[in-house]
Amino acid sequence: MSTLKPSDAARLGKPSDAARPGQPSDTARLLGALAAVAAVALVLGEWLRVSNASIVSTTYLLIVLLVAATSRLRVAVATSLASVLCLNFFFLPPIRTLTIEDPQNWFALFAFLAVSLIASNLSAVARARTEEAVALLEERKAGELTRQSEQLKTALLASISHDLRTPLTAIRVAASNLKASDFSRDDSLEQSDLILTEVERLNRLFAGLLEMARIDAGGIARDSRWTHPSEIIAAARDQVERALAGHRVTVAIEPDVPVRLDPRLTATALAHLLENAAQYSPPGSSVDVRARVGGDGLVVEVRDHGSGIAPADLPHLFQRFYRGDAAKARTSGTGMGLWIVRGLLAVEGGRVWAENAEDGGAQFTIAVPAAVQQLQAAESSA
Repeated sequence: MSTLKPSDAARLGKPSDAARPGQPSDTARLLGALAAVAAVALVLGEWLRVSNASIVSTTYLLIVLLVAATSRLRVAVATSLASVLCLNFFFLPPIRTLTIEDPQNWFALFAFLAVSLIASNLSAVARARTEEAVALLEERKAGELTRQSEQLKTALLASISHDLRTPLTAIRVAASNLKASDFSRDDSLEQSDLILTEVERLNRLFAGLLEMARIDAGGIARDSRWTHPSEIIAAARDQVERALAGHRVTVAIEPDVPVRLDPRLTATALAHLLENAAQYSPPGSSVDVRARVGGDGLVVEVRDHGSGIAPADLPHLFQRFYRGDAAKARTSGTGMGLWIVRGLLAVEGGRVWAENAEDGGAQFTIAVPAAVQQLQAAESSA
């Protein structure tokens, strides 16, 4: 998991440890956060006499997330530690001591600290990447910068309001479930896997925002080299392994001969299509991948067995932030994925399009111009 390096902060033209003009310093933010932590202990512990540790831990987690979203990582970490101490001292028996009688409460404290630190670090990564994205966009014309910044803010707000809240809620619930004394080892492993899945989902959300900013800023360079289509498909599947876990993936390649293109850009674009197919098709259904190599390069088709694409949505699928009514009702998302696919392929001179399959489901096709080693060899021998 990456964080903003001092060199990055210097490149962005901002001091790495100083507050921006007109904004509170880290010290002021930390004092405010500690005051909020103390207020929770006073209100819930002394006035309302709340004895349910889950309610208290959820309240403290909310404070940590708010601090992490507005402050640097070190402030959020300090707030997390203060929350753990207050939770232990005021709400876990024996009250007003730092000792713990029930061994399960040790795990509860550890789970709370782990979730709060993960959320704080993810928020710090998001803040760092947002700053990098803004720095890249500053190289464009003033009018273009304003337009793209507003769209980026819109995406971030949408992510925070739904796509960020949903995985964090799932992580909190799973961590709470792990405290249950009647949980078997298999149940614990299932909840741990859920936490890892949601953390990966958050990482992909932030990675999508960064990819979007780099495409807008023209900051993606092409690096062509010889590779096999099977290697590109394998790399794409690895990127979205958890999203595909509930589906059968079939692969057909005709033929699997080396092509010269950018495997990273192609695999990343294909990964977005695979993830999209997994989201919009029933669990247990198959996702079919068919690749073919010809004189014009590489063509890859991704076919799902869902309900297909509404005709009204087809012309708009690859627009930034576009999500049809059916998509909004069924799955979460910001509508960035397909736009990113088009942008990545454009760097290679490729393209992508979508259509409904005759027997149901949707099919997305990418075509990337590329030299083909087998054909070149045949022409040389002739």
